[in-house]
Amino acid sequence: MAAKRKKAEKSSAVLELRRLLAERVPEAVAFLVQMMRDEAQKPELRMKAAESILDRACGKASSIQPTESEGGAPISISFEGVLEEWSR
Repeated sequence: MAAKRKKAEKSSAVLELRRLLAERVPEAVAFLVQMMRDEAQKPELRMKAAESILDRACGKASSIQPTESEGGAPISISFEGVLEEWSR
C-alpha cells in the first residue's frame, strides 16, 4: 500500500510542477520571439529560437516529413541576409 501512496504523491508533485511551469509559458514564448527578432543576437541563437518555436507549434522536423509541395515539386528552404551567410 505504501508504494501506491508514494506513486500518488509523486503524481501530485509532478502535476503541481507542471501547473506552476505552465504559468510561465507565455513569458517563455515571448522571450523566444524576442530572441528570434533581435538582429543584435548571433544568427545561430536566432535560428535556435525560431526552431524552438516551430518545433512546439508544428512538431519536430523528424516527426513530420514533407518531401514535396502540393504541385509535386521538391520543397526547398533558403535563407536571406546574415542567415544566408551563416547557413553555408
